[in-house]
Amino acid sequence: MSGSRRAQRDAGLPAPAATPQPKPAPPTSPITLPGRSSEGAAETSVATAAAMSAPAGQEPSGTRAPRSRRRRRRKRGGPSLPDRTVVFVGPMAAGKTSLGKRVARELGIPFVDSDAIIVRSHGPITAFFETHGEAEFRRIEAEVIAAELASPGARILALGGGAVITESTRRLLQQHPVVLLLTTQEAVLRTANIARRPLLRDDPNAWGRIFEERRPLYEEVADVSYRTDRATKEQLARRVAQWARSFRKDTA
Repeated sequence: MSGSRRAQRDAGLPAPAATPQPKPAPPTSPITLPGRSSEGAAETSVATAAAMSAPAGQEPSGTRAPRSRRRRRRKRGGPSLPDRTVVFVGPMAAGKTSLGKRVARELGIPFVDSDAIIVRSHGPITAFFETHGEAEFRRIEAEVIAAELASPGARILALGGGAVITESTRRLLQQHPVVLLLTTQEAVLRTANIARRPLLRDDPNAWGRIFEERRPLYEEVADVSYRTDRATKEQLARRVAQWARSFRKDTA
């Protein structure tokens, strides 16, 4: 005991409180989790420290996103795409336009409707038929289809129901994957917008007659066929997109 402390004790004065000593810092070595090596534990320690220092709502830098999040970042179209334009054919109101748009989105490629191109340049098709006749319409239609098929890059091309009548169009389709969409007259009359289809409005049975006349031509050009009245559009879009990714047509 020092002299000052002894003097204070002898004088009856209280001894000053001892100055607290700082506690030693805890070890900085990472905690090793069961089943992990020391290297893996070090990585865990770094990742944990980064997560604690990152602002709320932000992903810490230097860390990988969870696997489920990385999977969502992938492109829906997948790595493989058609090597040329995929053509949709089929009877009126079979779903070529609506399904074609879905498949195009699934694949990440453009969608083109040959009838829509004609309407932009020449007006409504029904009025064009009445003014210029079917032969002139088929001539223009064949030119539009030929130009689209000759364009570079893959796309989905939906054709009008009667496009396969023209022989030159059928020859061009031999160089491309062709999807035939089929349905029934009952399904068409139940789901189609009759007001936009004068033929069905004036004669509901005309659909079946026209389809049977053109059916051999559809089957001549088609590489695969799907029934649009037996599955949802989402299911069909996935199936057709999967087929289009893997199909390679032998044009030799």
